Amino acid sequence: MSRRPNLIPSQQLNVALPLPIYTMLTAHLYSELEGRVPLGHYARFLAELLNERLSGETLDLAPWIAGVASGTLIISGTPEAIAAVRRHLSTEAS
Repeated sequence: MSRRPNLIPSQQLNVALPLPIYTMLTAHLYSELEGRVPLGHYARFLAELLNERLSGETLDLAPWIAGVASGTLIISGTPEAIAAVRRHLSTEAS
């Protein structure tokens, strides 16, 4: 059975990961049923992770927490989630 073509074209990318990270990633993606990492799972995992990272936002919590240095407590999430946290922190500070 032939595979359907991707609607979004792909670009080949070769990445060298440190061995401990590669080992953890392989263990996470490994399929007992197939006895290996299924075809395309490395690419799918990395694409989802990169999309989440590149489309997300971060918020430094230092201005709202006394005694915390800037850059030590940073959260990340979707723009909507960060906006909700920012609104909540602003109303709590008032």
